[in-house]
Amino acid sequence: MAKQLHLVDPEACKGCGICADVCPGSVMEVLEGKASTIRDRGDACIVCGQCVAVCPFNALRMPDLPGDRFQDLSGLPIDYRELLDFLRMRRSVRVFKDRPVEADLAGKILEAAATAPIGMPPHSTEVLIIERREELDFLLKELVKDYAVMVRFFSNPLGRAMIRLAAGAENYRALKDHIVDKASSANEAYQLNGADRYMYGAPMLMLFHSDRSAMSYVESAHLVCHHAMLAAVSLGLGTTIIGTIPPIVDRSKTLRSRYGIPKDNRVISALVLGYPKYKYRKSIRRDLAGVRTVPPGGP
Repeated sequence: MAKQLHLVDPEACKGCGICADVCPGSVMEVLEGKASTIRDRGDACIVCGQCVAVCPFNALRMPDLPGDRFQDLSGLPIDYRELLDFLRMRRSVRVFKDRPVEADLAGKILEAAATAPIGMPPHSTEVLIIERREELDFLLKELVKDYAVMVRFFSNPLGRAMIRLAAGAENYRALKDHIVDKASSANEAYQLNGADRYMYGAPMLMLFHSDRSAMSYVESAHLVCHHAMLAAVSLGLGTTIIGTIPPIVDRSKTLRSRYGIPKDNRVISALVLGYPKYKYRKSIRRDLAGVRTVPPGGP
């Protein structure tokens, strides 16, 4: 028996066909004046809920998406200028107050993060939150230790060749041109006075990891992290996305086991959060590397 994907209220449905028009899988049709699931297209439904969300008559339901998953929208809450001003407020913050991030704020951040676009529903991204100072200090020691090994490998030709073979040309360039120097400097600061140049003493870290088998799992995790970052800024927090943390956690059997990261998941992104110690008073204009519009009719 075919799975029932959509429940249609025949009294409410006007047969307008909007649900069929927006369906990305071409699963819906209007049959005898009412919305209906195309019998042999059911497997193409990705349970995105767009049909329910767009229906002007509240005539559709989906068994796989309970009604409480849908909330009414009230139009655009901000205009472009307000959005641009907000985006200009965002800075990469690396100096934090000695103040914890409240649990309710973390909940709000994750609520906003879950609105991020995804390659295919449902979300494949999971979030790990570390906020205990003892645990952050433990992670810092692991980062220092593992990056010390990498720096030593880079100090001799054979080690560099092995890293290049394991990492690939693109990742090797990033390591050689950026990461090795940064890790060397961070480790020197740690050995000198215990300074944290990996997480910058932030009171909270969010790690974003995803199932490797999911569609666009890397892009989805980055988008979730990005939405979390903007939500944190809206709540008065400072953030920085840290690229040096995910590869260490991802490759460490100790850390993966300690944090319960599933074996099929890859650690993609990391976000440090906290209350900024200082207030930024100016934004900095950034320009894209380039913009080119192809004129109609060809290149």
